[in-house]
Amino acid sequence: MIDYTTGGHSNDNTTGITIPGVRLLKHETLLSQTEGGLSWIAIKPTHLMSILMKDFSLGNFSSGTGATVALNTINVSPNESLGVKISGGTLPAAGGVRGEIIKAYVNVNGTLGEIRTLGNKTIQFPLHYSNAIKQPVLGVNKFLVNVKQPGYYLLLISLGYNTKSNNNNIDTNDTMSNNKFMGNVQTRYPLIAVYETVLKIE
Repeated sequence: MIDYTTGGHSNDNTTGITIPGVRLLKHETLLSQTEGGLSWIAIKPTHLMSILMKDFSLGNFSSGTGATVALNTINVSPNESLGVKISGGTLPAAGGVRGEIIKAYVNVNGTLGEIRTLGNKTIQFPLHYSNAIKQPVLGVNKFLVNVKQPGYYLLLISLGYNTKSNNNNIDTNDTMSNNKFMGNVQTRYPLIAVYETVLKIE
């Protein structure tokens, strides 16, 4: 087994990947009686939900004190935009960042693992991610929360990794399954890390 770790001899057929963190960037404003109008970028964490491989879903990390709904809820307005920051690990394949917003039943005192989605209607979107962009713009490191109905929604962000060496020519025109997150995307990416958080549309 040591031959398959960084401490042993590398295997030419093995691709090393460090699962990164995914954070969301939200523009906040506040009207102060003493300071006037204030604005800043708030950094919101997401929680690693699972790692998908062919025929396997590795772990369910949506439990524990760090996975409470209270710590993972972002208040947003209809059609507000959120930035995305990926750091601390291996960047996904070109075109490998995708998202999905799903209406959900949420126990505000519970955990992410207790969330149940409602119905099959989802909002799915690809997201071009570039580490060279300092300020996110819509479509590049930023996506639109295209939801108008108030309530709670589950936001899923996926990072797809192509484990074949030097092969990042991925067809980004493929569409996701209508009923299941990562439906046919799994056939294009041998490894997918899925992150989650809760959106409260006000």
